[in-house]
Amino acid sequence: MSYVITTSEVLDGFTTSASTADLTAYIAVVDLADTCLTANSVSAPIGKQLKILGVRHLASNAEGGSVLEERAISGASRKFGERSGGQTSYLDTLRSIDAYGCVMSSISSPTGDIQLRSIGRRSPT
Repeated sequence: MSYVITTSEVLDGFTTSASTADLTAYIAVVDLADTCLTANSVSAPIGKQLKILGVRHLASNAEGGSVLEERAISGASRKFGERSGGQTSYLDTLRSIDAYGCVMSSISSPTGDIQLRSIGRRSPT
């Protein structure tokens, strides 16, 4: 079965400041789940959706939280709210529907363990 996903599928209805290069790297990480998905006969549409959720989690987690407070430029200051324990709604959903743990294991393995951090920003097109 084919579980190939693209950056445009990941970005469909999803906003992130992660660069295209970051998203491509995250896709490569979740691609590690293909063997497990195939071995467990997961249908292509479900496998693709699981992988998209995995990439969205990685992209959201790389942003590291949200701005809670900001001041004027003359007294520039920002206060960030960190996401506790790397939790995202995408991870919660993935945990609940990834019956065989294929994508979960690919994003939490030593080879894909959030060593990829977004440092670039995607330009609006």
